[in-house]
Amino acid sequence: MFSSLLSNVNTKPQGNHDPISLQPIGNISSSSAHDERTLTNAHLPGSNTSPTLVSAITDFLNSSLSTQKSHKSTKSVSVFLCMSMHGFLVLLHLVLLALSISGVEHRLVTSENGAWMPPLGASTQAFYTLYSAILVYLVQRLTLYRNLIQRQQLTILHDNVNAWSGLGSALQCLWQQSSTTGSLWWITSITTYLGCVFALHVASSSILQLQTFSETTNISATTLSHWPGPNVDMMGLQWHTISAIVPSLGHFTSSLNAGLGGATLYDSVQADGATGNATVEATTFRAECGLVRNSELSYIPKLNANQFGDNVVGPQVSGLEQTRKWQSRLVPPYQDRLSSDYSTNFPGPTIAFLISASIDVDDSLRSATVQHMNWEYQQVVLSDSPQTPIISTVLDAHYIACNIYVEHQKATVDMETDQLLALLPPPVLSPPSNWKAWTAPKGNNTWDIWSPPAIDQWNHIHNKWLIYPFRSGAAHPVKTCMTQSQATCHGISLLELYFMKEIGLDVVLDEQASRPPPPSGPKKVLCSRHQFESSLAKIFASLLWTGAKLGSDAGGFDRTLGSTVVSRQVTKWHLSINSWPLAVALTASLIMLALSIWMSGGIHRQKSRPPIDSAGVLQIIWLTNRLRVLKDLMNEVDDPREDVLRSAGVLEVDLLQELNS
Repeated sequence: MFSSLLSNVNTKPQGNHDPISLQPIGNISSSSAHDERTLTNAHLPGSNTSPTLVSAITDFLNSSLSTQKSHKSTKSVSVFLCMSMHGFLVLLHLVLLALSISGVEHRLVTSENGAWMPPLGASTQAFYTLYSAILVYLVQRLTLYRNLIQRQQLTILHDNVNAWSGLGSALQCLWQQSSTTGSLWWITSITTYLGCVFALHVASSSILQLQTFSETTNISATTLSHWPGPNVDMMGLQWHTISAIVPSLGHFTSSLNAGLGGATLYDSVQADGATGNATVEATTFRAECGLVRNSELSYIPKLNANQFGDNVVGPQVSGLEQTRKWQSRLVPPYQDRLSSDYSTNFPGPTIAFLISASIDVDDSLRSATVQHMNWEYQQVVLSDSPQTPIISTVLDAHYIACNIYVEHQKATVDMETDQLLALLPPPVLSPPSNWKAWTAPKGNNTWDIWSPPAIDQWNHIHNKWLIYPFRSGAAHPVKTCMTQSQATCHGISLLELYFMKEIGLDVVLDEQASRPPPPSGPKKVLCSRHQFESSLAKIFASLLWTGAKLGSDAGGFDRTLGSTVVSRQVTKWHLSINSWPLAVALTASLIMLALSIWMSGGIHRQKSRPPIDSAGVLQIIWLTNRLRVLKDLMNEVDDPREDVLRSAGVLEVDLLQELNS
């Protein structure tokens, strides 16, 4: 039996007769020799070691089978894990695509400060980087296994292994395929795979982002009212100071005039950093003006009576049942000017002006409303000559009475500029109309807002705060006098000068204006009724706004506190999926899945184990030591340049077959 066993031993020569057939260098390993001797001795006659031989053979076979099963299990797990991770990546991008189409991700709203923007981008990029590294490792291992178990040229094996060093190395190997055609498809696949990994790395940082959007929120804020409270004594305000400030308000920017919009006073909101709009209380002044008929109000001067004459006030003006008449002194305004000294004849919220300017009305209304005033003139005496006589000239004028109304409204204010945006209900804009005759206010002619008017003992002098800024306000230092007597001088307040400028009667006062020449009649035409009314309404709004700004300590009144709800636009962030980066990532993941299936195809069906599990420098040294043909092949190459080594490596070899033979 021993001779029969020897005949079955296949001992191949150790020569170098066939360069394709690669044989291991040296003798069989000691463990293999020991197993062969044990097997031979087991069949010798008279041997008593059969149980030991059977046990040894069983252990050897079980160990080999266990190693193969373990290797097969490892390969199966690697293949399953590789395919599963590629499939999960594709599924993830499909889910993101579905969310992007439906817009569900916009419901995920973050805080207002956007603090999650940097962590989101960094975590997304870190996930893709780590995930791609694992995929590259798995596909690289599986493709290495496949290259090691198939018969191919050494140069092709070198290119396939070297291409996995990185995208740059893969491109270099692809460029070198002009001299080697066997691995073009492999190198192209590896280069494409690594290019897809690079595309994933670039697109990952912008697939998921936080996008800003504006949202309207409501907050409570404190308001300061410019409208006087019911306990404010309007008669006691320092109108001398207030009226001196009003003409200069137009020189300030609109941001400094917050709370004043034309003839409207609105509350200012105290809310730092708030944006958007707020709804506050507002009050709008409105004036209705007309020409007073001379049958209801007139002045009959007496010549050479030191400007004394008879005042005649009818029932429509006074509100009484009969006409009243009394003596008083009246100095009319010079031509193309006005005076506000005649409002005390009117009860209720009415202010009147005597204007010596031309008014565009028809002849019938002009004759019914004109007032014939006397302007006395006396020349200046240069020496001790007798007093010059007084010359009297007729000056035509008109009384214009204006009823003042207020309308309480709701105002929408821009919180950023604090400017008025809208009024609710909106003010009624009356179309421009011609001058008409004045009519008394409808209803009860009592001024029931703030301080009621004070009536003197004769019950015909109606003092009210409306006339105080004009009559008792700051006055211009230059007075206009008719004669040398101070009783014929007429002063003009700064507010009257400002009002005349607004209605087109601009007046320049200097020292020469104190004794003007005799008037030759009105030379200027008064503005339209609409302009007159709107200018007067704006002045009253400006007066109250200035008083509120000054406060009670500076001659005004204290503003009252209130509250409102501020509507503001808040910038927030919601999750957003960008379409183009997602399309790039989905395309790259699909290509990677397809390439991984192709490059690792058939690995799980291989039962043999590759001789090495890597292709590093140590593995190359080990292969060269085991296979003499590799050592001889490298000994024949004197020039270690890349192209020379690649040409020498055009040699087909099956490492698995040769090392296991």
